[in-house]
Amino acid sequence: MSYRRRVPTIGRMSTLQASRRRVRWFGRATAVVCAAAMTAGLAATPVAAKPAAPAPVTQAEVTEMARAIYADAADAVRYSFAVAAADPNRRWAPGSIEEKLASGFRKMAPERRRAYSDGAKSLLARSDANFGRYGKLTPADYGARGFAGAYAESPLPVDAKRFGSALKARHEANLARSRAAAPTSGGPQDAVCRDCPDPTPDCEITGDCDPPPPPTTRPKTGLKFMINRVTCVDETGSGVGEWGSDEIAFGGVIVTPAGDTIQINQYEIPQGFDDGTIWTFYNQGHTFGQFDLPLTYPAQYTATVLLTEVDSGGFAQILTAVWQQVRGTVQAKIAEKVGTVLEPIVKSQLIAQALGALAGWLVGELVTWIINSFNDDVFLQAGTSTFTLNSINDTLTGGVFRFQDHDGTYDVSWSWSWRR
Repeated sequence: MSYRRRVPTIGRMSTLQASRRRVRWFGRATAVVCAAAMTAGLAATPVAAKPAAPAPVTQAEVTEMARAIYADAADAVRYSFAVAAADPNRRWAPGSIEEKLASGFRKMAPERRRAYSDGAKSLLARSDANFGRYGKLTPADYGARGFAGAYAESPLPVDAKRFGSALKARHEANLARSRAAAPTSGGPQDAVCRDCPDPTPDCEITGDCDPPPPPTTRPKTGLKFMINRVTCVDETGSGVGEWGSDEIAFGGVIVTPAGDTIQINQYEIPQGFDDGTIWTFYNQGHTFGQFDLPLTYPAQYTATVLLTEVDSGGFAQILTAVWQQVRGTVQAKIAEKVGTVLEPIVKSQLIAQALGALAGWLVGELVTWIINSFNDDVFLQAGTSTFTLNSINDTLTGGVFRFQDHDGTYDVSWSWSWRR
């Protein structure tokens, strides 16, 4: 009798189930691998990069934008100067800069007034070469609008929002710098030098509690811009012959760190000038202008000196008065254009500071244009000094302005000093 070994059924079932489990495991593993691969593939898919933040505006760019605004305004001022000189007897709008300029021309001697009128008519005949985009207007059209109308109708030559944002960023940086430099309240002396309450026999004063000695010099309260000496290197001549025996005077403007422009009235030097004549001021010089210390650092101070003839009819004062009016108009236009970029409480202050830093430059540009365009020796150019104060311990500077024109040369020595 033969026997066949029976393979247990359970053994076959276990083998089959194991095989099926391996299949399911392999399927799950494959799914995981595929999912991981898909995930890796998605991660590798390039994603659109976010636009880069605009580069911060540098101080140099702020100055360049302010200079562009001023240069545009200066084109309009030159046009106003020319139309007023060409026809000073015309009825101009009361209070306009054209009316102020015309009044100055009317006060000139007839021969000098005629020379200005002829020169202005020659310039107006080729106005586009002298007055920028305002030269596209005819003299009649520009005269009807005047500076106020023509400038209001023109756009700013820079991006107003970018300019406003730059002023705001600079303001915030200066505030942070001031906070970092501010002294903290209390110090080692405050902690150890104190009165002992009675009765406290164990209380010991460990510091030097004697009051500090009085300062040997008075504290610094501000800055002064001084004129120390005026030297006639070479009197004007070569046919002009007006400065040899004439007395001269100087005036101009100063600009505070807040951007306020202050006119400096004419000061007459009580002496005639010939070749080699030197006038030295006593007591460390003549105070041309003075300033308070700033509320925040750094602070920029500017002084612009105009050298004039005493008998020039006060035209330098008229020009500085015109500048004041132009400055206000330009500031108002910027304030309108920057919109909500700057908070109202600091808007006018920051705009005034930005423009004030270039006030001397604009006055100098206008004076140089008058000299070159009308060959008038009422001015021997303009000298401007700008000083940036970083702390009350800074070393102050000095120098020499050289005024040179009409075959004459004058040196004016100047210096910045502390007001005490």
